[in-house]
Amino acid sequence: MSAQNSPSVWETAGLKIQGRKRWLWWNRHGFTSEISPQQAQSVRDAVEQDGRLTQRFALMCALSGGIAILGLLQSSVAVVIGAMLVSPMMGPIAALGFGFASFDGKRVQDAARVVLVGAVIGVLVGAGLTLLSPIKNSTPEIVARTAPNLLDLAVALLSGVAGGYATVHRKGEAAIGVAIATALMPPLATVGYAIATLRMDFLLGAGLLFLTNLAAISFSFALVARLFGAARPLGNVEFKLRYMLLGIVAFAVLATPLTLTLRRVSLEAFATAAARREIASVLQINTPAIAELSVSWPMLGTLQIDAMAVTPHYRDDAEAQVALRLRRIFNSKPELSLRQIVTATEGPLTQSMVDDAVKREVALGAAAVERQITARTAANTPPVEQMRAASRLPITAAWADVPSHTIFLSASNLQEQPLSRYRAEEALLNGVNPGWHVALVPPFRERLFVPFDSQSPEIGQEGRAAVSDIAWALHRWAVKQVSLIGIAGRNSQASNRSRALATSRSTAVAEALRDAHFTTNESIADRALGDTLFRDGGAARLAGVEIRAGAAPDDSVKQ
Repeated sequence: MSAQNSPSVWETAGLKIQGRKRWLWWNRHGFTSEISPQQAQSVRDAVEQDGRLTQRFALMCALSGGIAILGLLQSSVAVVIGAMLVSPMMGPIAALGFGFASFDGKRVQDAARVVLVGAVIGVLVGAGLTLLSPIKNSTPEIVARTAPNLLDLAVALLSGVAGGYATVHRKGEAAIGVAIATALMPPLATVGYAIATLRMDFLLGAGLLFLTNLAAISFSFALVARLFGAARPLGNVEFKLRYMLLGIVAFAVLATPLTLTLRRVSLEAFATAAARREIASVLQINTPAIAELSVSWPMLGTLQIDAMAVTPHYRDDAEAQVALRLRRIFNSKPELSLRQIVTATEGPLTQSMVDDAVKREVALGAAAVERQITARTAANTPPVEQMRAASRLPITAAWADVPSHTIFLSASNLQEQPLSRYRAEEALLNGVNPGWHVALVPPFRERLFVPFDSQSPEIGQEGRAAVSDIAWALHRWAVKQVSLIGIAGRNSQASNRSRALATSRSTAVAEALRDAHFTTNESIADRALGDTLFRDGGAARLAGVEIRAGAAPDDSVKQ
């Protein structure tokens, strides 16, 4: 470095003085001040005493595990919190963290033994009460403990820091112990539930969550103990090869699941960003139009993505295109479910449609998780595959809304099939399993048609049937607003009589749809549209009303 650019002696001294002042300020306010040797010894003695294996510790672990599994089985947050109040797990975990801070293999071994005994007791009690319980359903509280995520890791880290600080200063350990038990006892009870119900996926997920939280909390304790000078001085530690090896093994056992969880969380975050980007690109929409996006990537499974997007135009191959792009990115084929809600306008209408779809499929996210990691009891298992197999139409997607006992089936787009064909299939499927309602979603069609008798302004029998089928389909598509175009000949605006006839037809259909709770925009077709309809459908398309779902009238329609 040149003399011109190097800092002067005075500048270096100034920086040192500023750094010293800053350290003294933090030290004065107690943020990083080390405690005295006498206080540190007192803290270590207390931690060692609280971390011993006693009858009280075993009894409280059993009681805490029992309360936790009962709360999980009935999905009661209050009961689960009650289990936290009696859990004694903070004592041995604090001893484990202090052992890591001092690189003391013997103390790590002793603390790990106590933690292991407490964990085994919690698991055995959870398994035993699950076997005795008449309720064995996988509740949301149980499912939530089977897949570690970033929030779980954050809770464990913050709980560990709070527990370490409270232990060093000997204030508030009991209250902090509740937060630590929150991260440990429910996963242990879930492991017991998994053993009793023979659910290996639950066992692996809950076990990984427990080890991840245990590692995060104990390492946080070690950091705080070393930072505040409460850990045993390294010069007083007895370094024996056997103890050192045991400490290294314990560290590896805890560090491995923590690393795996961090990797899984980072992969899911990257996959979420990639899925959102590719869905928006394929559908040519903005990312806020993706109303729902759920991504899960189990360590031993495939990438699973469930999404719902609001788009101005339905695209048949969107799901395949997004899956292909994601396969190129991750070098593995994802399991993708992409649902499209079609609307041409933005603002209140789009938001209303999204709200309606979310309400209709409120349990869809939970159902997606259930398909990955849970199974219902026989009486409550959604017969999704049974309904898919029973359908005489090809089904592209199927999912269940468990609270309402409804199964949704998305049908393939078949050429020349009227809406009545799909509606009749839905009625047939609803007789297969009386305990479940089937909602068949037909392929989206932007243009629909209500036929009229040649010179009649009133809806005939055929027209009423068409309106009924169209209203059914619009409800299945979550469409609330449609455009109606009255048609009376090649040029519906050629004379007052034809205009009046086209207007009467449009008004009649609008009244019928408004009775079904739809909003309508009415207009009359001009000569250009009439020529197009005649070319596409012949004279039969020149007497009736064209309905455009989710689309505003184009320039060929005169208001």
